[in-house]
Amino acid sequence: MSNKKSKMFFHVAVIFGLIMLETPIVLMANNIEPVIFGMPFLVFWVLFWWFFCTIIFLIAYMKKWGKKNSIR
Repeated sequence: MSNKKSKMFFHVAVIFGLIMLETPIVLMANNIEPVIFGMPFLVFWVLFWWFFCTIIFLIAYMKKWGKKNSIR
């Protein structure tokens, strides 16, 4: 991916993950059933999107944001 496209991808992915985690959309997941991995669906929903955002931040840091700029 080009630098501009990958930067846009990381920004959109993080914003999408935060929207799915923090907006009233989470009310759709406010159910006890189905139980996934022994957790109510709401708990699974929150952990899934938290994990998604964490992975996106990690990949973005390793690919783009973690590189030092050399001033010489």
